[in-house]
Amino acid sequence: MTGLDRDTCGRCRRGPIGAALLGAALAGVMLLSSQPLRAESYGDAMAWYGEAARAGDADAQYLLAYALETGARGDSDPAAARTWYRAAADQGHARAALRLALMLLEGRGGPVDPLAAQAVLEPAAQAGDSDAQSLLGWYLATSAGDRIVAYRWLKLAADAGDGAAAANLAMLMNTMPDDRLAAAEAALQEWRASH
Repeated sequence: MTGLDRDTCGRCRRGPIGAALLGAALAGVMLLSSQPLRAESYGDAMAWYGEAARAGDADAQYLLAYALETGARGDSDPAAARTWYRAAADQGHARAALRLALMLLEGRGGPVDPLAAQAVLEPAAQAGDSDAQSLLGWYLATSAGDRIVAYRWLKLAADAGDGAAAANLAMLMNTMPDDRLAAAEAALQEWRASH
């Protein structure tokens, strides 16, 4: 389906959000330290994230993965970023699921794997993450996926205020025959009643 834009799936492509989260977390670590800010503080903070990530902390796994993906830690390592995003996503971390899905769709850090991206997005979308809903809706609408399910995810994300999902939903609706659109709305209402 043409016209829908993955790069407008809400906030999912906004690297500055991740950078701000990483910066805020690093600042928190530094503020808790009784030592004045030194040049090695960033390295100390990254070592802490590595330790916490290996100990199973999902937030630390996400932040470490983001640093590895973007090169905030030095050289980027997309393959390692995928590994840490997967660890955090497996614990229900929605941001990690979203970043991992983007890497899987784009083939960064490994092969392109849209089915794995769909699988990692579904729990985050089910949990109500509007960015995951938006990206999953886009993927299903533009792939050989189920357009009725795509309608659900895009509608839920649009209802949560995601303008890009609303735009993609409008484009999807313009391409659906009236009977399929009615079926999609009925399926959405049934889904809402059961969730």
